[in-house]
Formats: sequence, structure tokens, C-alpha cells
Amino acid sequence: MNRVFYGVLLIVGIGLIIMPLSVPVFKSDAPYSVLNTKWNGISGFGNLLYTSGEITPLLAPYDSVGLGELEGTLVVVGPDVDFSEGEIEELKRFLEKGNTLLLADDFGTGNQILAGLGLDVRLSRKPILSLTYSKNADFPVTMDVRDPELAKGVSLLVMSRPAAILNVQNALVYTSNASMLGGTYGAFPVVARISYGKGMIILVSDPDIFTNSLYRENEPFLKNLVEGLPKKTFYIDEAHHADFNPYSSGSVVIRRTVNRELVFYYVLFVAFIAFIFESGVAGRILAWLASLVARLFGEEGPDQEELIRRLEEKGLDGDKLKTILEEIRTGSRIGGGYGR
Repeated sequence: MNRVFYGVLLIVGIGLIIMPLSVPVFKSDAPYSVLNTKWNGISGFGNLLYTSGEITPLLAPYDSVGLGELEGTLVVVGPDVDFSEGEIEELKRFLEKGNTLLLADDFGTGNQILAGLGLDVRLSRKPILSLTYSKNADFPVTMDVRDPELAKGVSLLVMSRPAAILNVQNALVYTSNASMLGGTYGAFPVVARISYGKGMIILVSDPDIFTNSLYRENEPFLKNLVEGLPKKTFYIDEAHHADFNPYSSGSVVIRRTVNRELVFYYVLFVAFIAFIFESGVAGRILAWLASLVARLFGEEGPDQEELIRRLEEKGLDGDKLKTILEEIRTGSRIGGGYGR
């Protein structure tokens, strides 16, 4: 077969393998939406989740999608739509099975979830004021990350008018000591881990930590947070964003790297095809298949006994015919006389 054919086969195949894949995506302008690429969205955090595991946006209530039957981590950031009793029951089942809830909220409906789960933990109704801040007093910062795994590579955590986590002990992250909440001074918990059944809740009292506007400053902390989650299948709650409205469709490249193992096996496959055809093996295989088909479906001639019987009917000696045929089969006459 022409070598040009094998060259074209290699070029086309490898070209398809390394071609960047693209999929349609939707956008939203709802605050704290993973589909929102603006400053108040969390698309940057969503990309972090995507590179760490599998993500699925939840666009319907929990009792409609059967949350209790799923396995993984539920991510709820900045919810502002009420949760029904049926949804809370599904969430209980989800947690009791050993899954994880990452809940980030300040003055939305986070307390509704905590109360529905029967927990004493609450989010404060007023923001924390702090003398240590980044841009202005609305963006307090803290370096008090008390969990060693969360603290790796983190110089500071930037927040935006955070609430405090009330009625919790041994939190993971606290504000600086130069903070005030309702006339009380001190360090207030802003990130906590709470056990629930076989699962756990990671409670963050400021959803703005996850937004695109603060993502660059908080990226090391967020990476540590995601890395510490036990299950890397993520369900992102979009159903509890009141302004959620997917409004446009576009295309985004989701793979740019070359799968070297796949390229290797494809080259090996083309080499195998070339060997089969160039060595003549393919021709022999086709001839064998043709012969097999002919045997299976072709017309069969009469066997030896039937042939002798027919000749006997014409007056020939059957015993002599059998002797001649046996000598032809064994080659006793021909081989002996001609040295074969």
C-alpha cells in the first residue's frame, strides 16, 4: 500500500487527538454564581473545582434532583432563596451518608439551613468591623488561620463585611484581635468545621471570599480548602440564587494538552496496519476467509463412495476403482516410478 496513505493516516489521527476540545457554556450575572465571570461571580473558584474534580451545577430544588442519593460535596455560596422542608430533609440524608456541605454565607439564608439541620451554630446578623483591612474598612484581613493544612502558603485572607460564626468552638480561621462585633472586641470565628452524621459541614461566614474580585488574594487559601475536601465530585447550588438567569451561550476550550499515551497507541495501531498489508498477511487472511465462506456456503460435490457407485452403474469394476483411488491418494505408483 502507498506510504503516503500511512502518512495521511498518522497526520489526520494525531491532529484529531491534539485538537483542542470546546464545549458550549452558559453565563449568568447572578451574584455568587459559578456561571458569572464578573467581579461578583465565583467562576474563578468554579474553575478551581473543575481542575480538582467533577462539577455539576444544581439548577433545581434538592428534592427534585434527589440530593440524598448523590455522593460528593455540595457547594452553596451566597444563597438568597428559601429552602423548603423537603430540601432540608434531602440535605440531611446527603450529610448523614458521609458527604460534605461547603456553605458560605453571611446575611442570606444560611441560618435557615443551620436551623433546619438542628444545629445551634448561627451566623451573626451584623458584620464584623476590623482595624486590619486591605483596601478600606469594608475589606478586613486576617492571618489567623489555625488549621495547618489551610494555612500552607497563605499570607492573609481578605474578606468583605464578614459575619461571625456564633456558638462554635475550635474554629479553623479567626479574624484579627483588632475586631469588633456589636460592642464586643476580640477575634471572631469565620471558618469552622462541623460534624454531622457521617458527613461534615465546612461553614464560611463570608461568601465574598470566593468571588472573582478577591480570588487572586485568596487563591492559596481556596486551593487548600478544596484540597482538604474528602470527595472531589462537586454539586454547585445555583437554584438558590434569586437572580440566576443563564443569558448567553459561547464556547470555551477545556483541553489543550496532548495525550501522549493515546498518540503512542495510535502510532502503534498504524504501524500494525502497515505491517499486515505490506507483509502480505492481509491477503492470506482474506484468501482464508474466502475459502472458509466457500466451504460453508458453496455447493458440495459427491463424496468418494457416491462417485464409485455412479461409475458401477455405468459398468465399471468398483473394487478396481477403489484400488486406483487409494494408489493415487498414497502415491505408491507415481512416487515410486518417478523418484518423487
